[in-house]
Formats: sequence, structure tokens, C-alpha cells
Amino acid sequence: MADWRDEAARAVVAELGHARDGGGWLVLGKVRSLAAEGWYAADLRGRWIGPEHLVRLCVAGAAGGVSVPVQESRMRAGVVRFRVAGPLPAGCDRVWAEVRSPRDLRRRVADGLQAIAEAPLADQLAAADVDPVPGGEAPEEFNAEQKSAYRACLEPGVRLVWAPPGTGATRVLAQAAEDLAAAGKSVLVLSADEELVAQFAPEPPAVNPELTSVLDDLAELDRVVARVSFVDEQLAGYDHEEFQALTQRIEHEDRVGELETELARTTELHRTATVRLEETQAALRAARVERGQVEYERGQLEKAAELITELERLTPEHSHSLSKVKPAHRRLTREQARLSELIEEHLAAAHPITEADINRLDEGLTRAERALDEAARVESDAYLKVVALRRHILKARANGVVSEEDRQRHAEQTRRALADLYTEREELRATAEDRAARRHRLEQRLLWLTEQAIQQHREAEATAVAEGRVVVTEAVPDRTFDAVLVDRAASLRLADALLAVSRAAGTAVLFGDFRLPGPEVRPAKLTQTTAVRTWLATDVFAHCGIKTPEAAEEHEGCVVLRRQYTGERALADAVAYGFLDGDHESVPEIVLVDTLALPELCRPHLRATGWSPIDGLLAGRLTEVHGGQGESFGLLTGYPRRLGVELAAVRDADPALTAAAGTPRALAGLRFDAVAVDLLSATDTTQRALLTAGVAAARRRLYLLADLGAVKAAPIGSALGAVNALRLQQAIEVRQAADLLTPVTTGDIAGHLARARESVWLWAPWSEEEVPDLLPAVAAAVERGVDVRAVLRPDGNPLIRALRGRGATVIRARTAHRKIAVIDRRTLLFGATHLPVQGERAEVVVVREGPRFARKLLADLPTEEQRHDAAVPEPRRDRKRVTATR
Repeated sequence: MADWRDEAARAVVAELGHARDGGGWLVLGKVRSLAAEGWYAADLRGRWIGPEHLVRLCVAGAAGGVSVPVQESRMRAGVVRFRVAGPLPAGCDRVWAEVRSPRDLRRRVADGLQAIAEAPLADQLAAADVDPVPGGEAPEEFNAEQKSAYRACLEPGVRLVWAPPGTGATRVLAQAAEDLAAAGKSVLVLSADEELVAQFAPEPPAVNPELTSVLDDLAELDRVVARVSFVDEQLAGYDHEEFQALTQRIEHEDRVGELETELARTTELHRTATVRLEETQAALRAARVERGQVEYERGQLEKAAELITELERLTPEHSHSLSKVKPAHRRLTREQARLSELIEEHLAAAHPITEADINRLDEGLTRAERALDEAARVESDAYLKVVALRRHILKARANGVVSEEDRQRHAEQTRRALADLYTEREELRATAEDRAARRHRLEQRLLWLTEQAIQQHREAEATAVAEGRVVVTEAVPDRTFDAVLVDRAASLRLADALLAVSRAAGTAVLFGDFRLPGPEVRPAKLTQTTAVRTWLATDVFAHCGIKTPEAAEEHEGCVVLRRQYTGERALADAVAYGFLDGDHESVPEIVLVDTLALPELCRPHLRATGWSPIDGLLAGRLTEVHGGQGESFGLLTGYPRRLGVELAAVRDADPALTAAAGTPRALAGLRFDAVAVDLLSATDTTQRALLTAGVAAARRRLYLLADLGAVKAAPIGSALGAVNALRLQQAIEVRQAADLLTPVTTGDIAGHLARARESVWLWAPWSEEEVPDLLPAVAAAVERGVDVRAVLRPDGNPLIRALRGRGATVIRARTAHRKIAVIDRRTLLFGATHLPVQGERAEVVVVREGPRFARKLLADLPTEEQRHDAAVPEPRRDRKRVTATR
């Protein structure tokens, strides 16, 4: 078929006009820090961006600017996890990606198909001609079918391998690629399997140490900025001068009591000192008087003392020398006698006062003078201290009385160390300009380092693709390989599979499971074109005539892997395969979640394929249960319109980003600890595809969300019939949805309304008979300033007048919805009639917390007057009654 390239390319071009455009650098979402140190994440669940669209990642602000290159990244179930070389600078809170748009990817395929020159294996596959499976040696640990698949990978030719879930296709692919590379062959493995990517991933480029250093320096500056912000926040309303003045006032006032006590003590000391001074003054006066009374005697004693001195001058030497001269001796003798007589006279005049008495009186006077000086000093010091204390007390009282409020404010400011924070802020402000200049230099350097890192990663990836011995990728590179191994080929469009095979020089083997969802063409109307139907809507197995298990077993160019090592074999056989073998012990537990007892929550609020409350309620609850146990959870649905509410509920209950919700095609190839399959309101074909995908995805537990009545009534041979057969064999546990959702009585509604603070939305509110406290709770909420809105059909419902009378805004809607309430845009209440297997029916309420779930419900259900005809008008009065009243 020489022209298959042009036909396939034209089919791809026909789809280009309908494919999404808008590649380049896009903001993927906010950065979320993960528990693992240095790892972050971005949530892309529910968006069109998949691993095949991501080219390069970096982290920057919402408007771009400073960016940090991503060193390593991986994407699973819509969550991108990545690592950078250091701490993220402040403001770098968005994940940016260089993205290939779906249109760009399709254009690459079209260009690649048109550029194919010599490709004998692709020509052979396009003609649906595949080679027989060869014989030969294979690893002993493989079973017989796996050995055949392994030999097909090592021998020239093009072949197919039908690999149902859990049959070990990944092990065969990995071993074959490794052995081919060891033999010197180049191998292209077209796969997104995490194990294969990790096993053959090339060494990432080394991290530039300067990049880490710059990020650390910026982080240190960010910490300073954060400290400045914290200090500014703490000092809001703080006046340092006022604090200091208040401190002095409090100190002065606190000292007044002490000063007054000290003043009293000092005053007493001054009084004592004054008494002592007076006493010393009196003692001095007395000493002076006593001394003055002996002044005559003092004079006589002084004269006697002078005469005694004179008498002593008449020494014996003089007397001996004059003894020979009698006249002189006589004169001396007479003079001595005269002096002695005079001395006696003076002493007699002084009697009875003696010299000792005079000395004693002099010493007493001296002591009295010294005592007076000391008493005067003590009294003076005490007086000056009393004056100073009085001055301090007057000054303290002059500042005013400190109020209790002032004391409390001062104590709080002291406890928070605001004075120290003020000093710290002043020091930080003094260095603000230097920090700003340093940050500018670091950011400029970071821009250059980011560009260098991105270029380095781009070159490393190009080198790995161009020179790598084993290349594992999702995009077909522009290079020829000795062998091309395609994983999950049944989900690829035939044109994509042919493009991959065209890169094989000697061997091409395509692994896949045509029982799982195959290729999809959007819009579906394009399949009316023969070229599109042939090259895009057909998988490689169907192209080769393999559409049934029997056809696969009979085809000489197709290896069938029969032995299952993981997964639920009985259910998989019943709905899709019928030939699987295996004795593995890790069989997922199957739980049928019966929604029969809550029929009102299962009715779609739009059309038959629209979502119903049970979708979001069960999705959120199961995510919560398994996330709390550290397990991953996935929910499969056959209708994309249900994904919005299910994914919103999953996000609310999944802070660890380990859960996902999607169609079997969107989650193909992923495995989770627990999987829930939404079988409600689905066709048999859709249910069969969901069950097949669920068996492939579940590791430990598989939930089947279904109506037990529908399961029991399902015909033999249908998907639900197979479920019922396993139920009858007691291979399936049946649990009630109400047991998972734990509904409460309608009496709790008023309690939730009482906790409303901003808004309340009510759809078809409960009646007064069902909830007696409803209207009082509405009135109380309105009185608190809560915006209460009720959506009702204008069909004479008595609640219209009652709610309007309580202040609620009543909105008219053509469709009567069930009893639903949304409180403060995060708490949801769903009313339902519970029909238990045993016991009496009861009106219950299922409560769910979740802002995303609430936003989705508010967006889908009528919430604004302009979406309806008009607000409910005031009821008209009867004119006759009015006239009669007048």
C-alpha cells in the first residue's frame, strides 16, 4: 500500500482544525509543597494537559519574572510532582510549563507520516501483514506465552502481543529492551509506564552548585523580608515614644509608694537627727559654761605653771657653781623662795581645781564640739534627702495617674517585647537598600542560570534521544532504531502506531489490550470519513483482524498472554476475556456499594447522563477513607459530564494528591490501591468497559457503585449479570451506600443553618412538617446578616410566602430539584428518603464538607434570578376582601 502515508496524514490533518491550540509557556497552577523534602506538586486533574504535552517546567510568579528551573519531574493521574535545586524564592508560587498543544502533536504526526521514506515494517503493518511468532530461547522465569512475546521482541519482523491486565507485559518489555541493548541494539520503547521510564531514564544533568547557592541566598533574604513583615505586623499601632513615656510614668507611680515609705523613714531620721543636734548643742553650751566657771582657777594654775617653769630654770648646776659666792647663792635662794611662795599662793587660789580638772574640761568641750559637728552633718543630710524625696513624689504625681488600661496595654507590649522588635525593625530598615541591591543582583543571576539550566536539559534530552541505547518516551522521535517496542498499542490510533513502527529498522512489536478503551476521535462526526475511520478510529489489532479473543488466539502473528499475576481474574474473564489463567493470591477484594436505599440521591439533576448527588458523595467519601489509610484511590466513570462533580469531591477530600477521577481512557495504565467503578445509569457496553478497566487498575479493592436491584435483574451475559453471578457465588461483598455516607436526621438541618455566617442556598426546601425549626432558623440567619436564597417552583408552594416573610429571597425555577442546601459555599446538605433493607423508611440528610463540591453544585444548579423567568412576585390580594375591609 504505497499511498497509506498520504491517506493517514490526510486523516490526521482533518482532525487538526478541531484540535485544541495554544501551546508555548503556560501557567499550570499553584505550587503545593509535598511531605518529601525538596519536592513540590501542581494539580492538573481534569485538565487537558497530559505528560505528552509537557516539554519543560519551571517555577515563577503569576506574571512570570524570576523563575527557577525544574531539575526532575514526573506526572501521574493529572498530578505533576517536581524537584528544584534549592528553596523556592518568595513569589515563585506558580508552575509554568512549555506545552505542546494537541494541535501541535497532531501536526507532528501528520508531518512525520508524510516524511516517511523507506519503512518496510510500517508498510507491512499498514497492509495488516504481521510475521509469525518465532521460536527460540527465553528467560526461564517467564511462562510459555511470555517467552513467545520475548522472542518476538528479539527477532526481526513486526508482531502483536495481546496483553490483558496483570499478565506481565511490562516485565517482558523491560527484559527484552535490556537484552537488546546488551547485544548492541538501539531500542525505542513507546510507553508512559513509570517503571519502564525509571529503569531506562538517562542520568539527569548535574545541578549547578551556583544555582543552589543563589537559591539559598535568596531564601535567606526572603527570611529577612518575612521577618520584616512579621515585625511590622507586630508593631502595627505601636508608638515607641509613647511606650517609653508610659514606662517612665509607671515606674514613677510604682515608686511613689516606695518614696513615701522612704520619706516617712527619712523624716523620722531627720527628727531624730534634729533632737540629737539640739542635745549636742545643749551639751556644748553646758561644757562651755562649766569651762567658763573655772577661768580664774585656770589663770592661777597657768601663772603657777609659769612660775614653776621659772623656778626650774634655777637649776642645781647654777646653785653648785654659785655656792662659793655667797651673795649670789643667797640671791638665788631668796628668788627660789619667793617663787615657791608665789606658786603656793597661786595654787592655793586655784584650789580645789587642779590641772587635771582643767584638762578634763577642755577635752569635754572638744568632744561636745565634735558631737555637734557630726549631729549637724547628719541632720543636714537627712533634711536634703527629705527635700529630694518630696520633690520626686511631686514630680511623679505631676505626670498624672496611670490608669488600669494603660497598665494592661503596657504589660501586653512588654510581654510581646515590642520595644525590642522596634529596635530590630530600625536596624533592618537601615540595611534595606543593601538587601534590595543584593536581591536584584541575585535575581538577575538566577535568570541567567535558569536559561542555562533549561538549555542544558534540552541538550541532554536531545542527546539521550539521539544517542541513547534504550529510549523510553511517549513521543515518536525522528530517528531510526533497531527495534521498536510499543506499549498499550491498542489505545493508539493506527496512524500513530504506524509512525512508531516506521522508526524500526529490524523489529517492531506492539503490546496492548484491545478489550480496554481504544483510540478516540474528536469530534466523533469525523469518523464518517473513511480515512479517519480507517487510520484514526481503528487500533492496530482491529486493523489486523483481531477483534475477539478467538481471533487473537488463531492469529499466527499475535502472542496471547493468558496467565494473570495480578488483578481479579473471575470478573475480568466474565466481562471481557474468558481464558485467563492464574493462581495468584493478591486478588482485589470486590465490594458492591448498593445505592438502592437512597434512590433520590441517584437521580441525575440534568439528563440521563448528567451527574447525580451520589456521584460526588461516594467519590469524596471513598477518597477520604483510603486517603486516611495512606492509600491511593481512583474513580472510573463512563460519562465525562459526571467528572466535574466527582473530581471536585475528590479534590476536597485529597490533600495528599493521591486520588484521581476520570474515564477509563484518561486513566489507562494507572493502578491504584482502591478503585471505584461508577456503574450507575450506564449502558451495558459502557459498564463492560468500566469493569474491564477497573479490574486492570485495582490493586487491593474494587468498588462497584451500582443499584443492587438492577444487578439482580440484569440478564445473563451482560456486565451486571456477571457481577450478579459473582454475588450469588459470594465472591462479592455487598455494602449499603448509606453505611458509607452515614446520613443524619432532618433535625440537624436547623443546627447547620444556625452555623451559617455568609450565605445559604436552598433548593426545594424541607417543609415545616419535616423540619419544624426550618423557618425560625432561616429567620435567625437573616437577622445575623446571612444572605438566604431559596429556589422553588411557583406552584402554590406554601413555603414561598413563609420564606419571604422570614426575609429570604425566593427565586422561581421551572425544574423542581431535590432538597439541597449549600451553607457558606462549603457545607452541603442533601435530603433523601432512606429505604433500608430492614426497618422503616425515614427522611435523612447526608452532609458533606467541601468548597470545590459546593462551587460545582452552585454552578450547575439554578442560583441566580436571571437564569429563570423572574423572582417570585408578591401574592395578589383579593380586591373584594380589601373593599370589605375598608
